[in-house]
Parts: sequence; structure tokens; C-alpha cells
Amino acid sequence: MRKSISLLLAIFLIASLAVIPVSAATGNENFGDVKKISDSDINMSNGERDAAWDYGLAIPVNVSTEDGIATGTTWVLWSDTAYYFYTEVNDSTPVSVDMSGLDDGDYFDAWVTDSVEIFISVEGEAGNLDVTPVGNYDEAAWQFRIDRDGLPSSYQKSGAWTDDFLIGPTLNKDRFEWAAKKDGNKYYTKHKITMLGAPKPGEVGISIQINDLLEEFGSAPQTRANDISGSWDVDQFGYVVLVNEPAMPAVAEPEVVEAPAEAAAEVPAEAAADAPGASVEEAPA
Repeated sequence: MRKSISLLLAIFLIASLAVIPVSAATGNENFGDVKKISDSDINMSNGERDAAWDYGLAIPVNVSTEDGIATGTTWVLWSDTAYYFYTEVNDSTPVSVDMSGLDDGDYFDAWVTDSVEIFISVEGEAGNLDVTPVGNYDEAAWQFRIDRDGLPSSYQKSGAWTDDFLIGPTLNKDRFEWAAKKDGNKYYTKHKITMLGAPKPGEVGISIQINDLLEEFGSAPQTRANDISGSWDVDQFGYVVLVNEPAMPAVAEPEVVEAPAEAAAEVPAEAAADAPGASVEEAPA
């Protein structure tokens, strides 16, 4: 009898585990709701912080295995055409790698730089652009990187290295738009990702990673938004929920004040006589 009860309990436990939702898996943090903007709300010509980012979803990027590694915050927004990310990085060891004289495609150590990487989960086959919600166990994602000096790169896990890992402005101009700004121990990156098609309301699996180069051509320890398991562990990604609500507050219409009707009334004769510039008749001699 006791053995039968134990067997039933084991079967019940296994069945319970089988129905645990994907979002309960380790690392699958719901970062929150992301509201919608117009493309004109974001200026991609520079790394400045646009007013729209005040209404974006703020995600701390501060989970690292090492002390003293760069941390930051990423703000997220979306439009009918693009996913937008703006990241502020605090880096006590800012390092720029000299890339002068190199052409697009020559920077094959682009991941070993001070940089911000945005990962978006997609279906598992190489080249697929279908965005998936959290819990995509096919281990596929598109990665979009911008370093502190403004060098872009992109890559898809499960793709062919030489075909899918693209570095430099020319090779990425049809994949996403980017901007960067340096300010002492801070730098800022701005992503506008369009190659994955028109966003739509719902869950999107993402990961955010900061690479912190400690010395030129040295290693680059990493900081992430929600886990430390690895850059491409898609089943550990967190997720955001795109909601079809405006991020920016409505602009109030200017109040129109009409002139009162009595303003056209005649001025009394006495007042007109006292008015500046009025003619005064002389008394007869």
C-alpha cells in the first residue's frame, strides 16, 4: 500500500512539473510593458537622450559575476516599424580600440570592446526573422551591437559565421540604425531595429548585455539584465510585453480667447477729449 501511494505521488509530481508555464523557467523575467511611439519621436542622427525615453520601460543592466564591471540602464520603446533601445552605461574603465584604417568586415574582435548588445529571440532556423515570445528553446536570436565609439555589428546564432556575422556601417545599414555618445566614464547607445519586421503587441523575448573591456585587446567581462548564464542562452532570456498604448502624453490644444463683444462699444466723449493727442479748442478772446 505504501509503495502504491509513493508511486502515485511521484506521478502527480511529474505531471505538475509538465504544466509549469514557460515564463516560470529560471531567468524568464517579465521586464514589463513597453508603450508605443511615432518614429518621429526618436532622432537617430545622434546619441542624445530624446524626450520620448522618459516614457520608455527602464530595465536595469546590473547582473555580473565580477565586481567593478560596467553597469547601466536600458529604456525600451516601439513603433509601427521598429524596436527602440536606449542604454546609458557607467564604465569606470573606458577603453577605445583603434579601428582606423580598417574596412567593413575586418573587425573580427568586435565583441571584445566596450559595447552594448541587444538580443531578440527568433525562430530557430538560420535567417528567420519571426520574433518569438520568451522560452524559445531553439536557441536562436538576432544580436545587434553598438560599441562606445559607434561601431555596429550584428549576428544570428545558428547562422553561418561568415555570412551572418556582419561588422561595420555599410554591412549593417539595412539591418538596423545606431548612434552612440561618449561622456567621460559614461557612454550611450541608441538602437533602432527594423530588420525583424513590423512589431506587434505581445511578448518579445530579449536579453541586454554590456561588454566591459578592461584594457585594449584584453578580455571583456559581461553584465546582463537578468541572468549570468551566457550570451546565447535564449531559454534564459527575459521578455517585454508590447502594448498598444501611447507612450507620449497628449499635447494640450492651446486655449483660444475670444475678444469680448463690448470691446467695440463707443468711447464716451469726455474720455475721448482727455485722451493723449486730442485737439483742444481755445476759448474766444
